[in-house]
Amino acid sequence: MYALEQLMFRGTGCCPQYSWTQFAVCGNRAPLEKIRNSQRHPERWRIVFMPCQIQDVLKYLPKIA
Repeated sequence: MYALEQLMFRGTGCCPQYSWTQFAVCGNRAPLEKIRNSQRHPERWRIVFMPCQIQDVLKYLPKIA
């Protein structure tokens, strides 16, 4: 699985901090690439691989559906 993340500013003027915030998860990288490339500042976005097992996905499936 892949996650689309954006670098977000989370601080104040005296204590600047940046962190990656997850916006989407997909089993295929290609749709996330399209979304990232259509953003105003694609350099602030990244796609990361998220290792997971099918049991983890099935555990949350009833909550989503």
